[in-house]
Amino acid sequence: MIATLITALLAAEPAYEKVSETDGITIEQRAVAGSKFVELKFTKASDKSPRSLCDAAFGDGTFDAAEPDLKSRAIVQESADERVTYEQITPPIVSNRDYVVRARRIMEGSSCRMTFEAANDLGPRPPEGWVRVSKLKGHWLFEPMEGGKTKLTYVVFTDPGGSIPPFLVEGNRRKLGVNWVKMIESRGKTAP
Repeated sequence: MIATLITALLAAEPAYEKVSETDGITIEQRAVAGSKFVELKFTKASDKSPRSLCDAAFGDGTFDAAEPDLKSRAIVQESADERVTYEQITPPIVSNRDYVVRARRIMEGSSCRMTFEAANDLGPRPPEGWVRVSKLKGHWLFEPMEGGKTKLTYVVFTDPGGSIPPFLVEGNRRKLGVNWVKMIESRGKTAP
């Protein structure tokens, strides 16, 4: 019964449409009901192991100046495979944004998934002059492929809040996603 319901719900979601390919990364998008912004999907074959890529995506929760647009990060709660952080970003074109995000790392056999979603009720109020991002969710999925490679998938949906028209930010969101994929892959270890 539950499997039938899940299958029906997944079938109701629109299909991804390929937007472009750059540096071996396929970029796709699909509409999100009730939003003017799209969900983005980035896929790539990697020589790095699923676990090392998943560990790189989960990170250690500390501030990392190499992460795109990140101004600050503070750990709110933490356990071995779950973390809540408060983050401030300074993206181009729009005013400063902040959010609280919950990340979970889940091993699924030889695959690994790292999910993330807004959890603003677990953190501080936004400072004056900052716009709170309330619609943020996605995941990283790292699956073994033949020949010792890993299929790396990054899916993200963000509504940056405010009155920003999508055409002003969608190109930057794609570029940011590509940069994230490259950074996470560079931090993973080569599969044995």
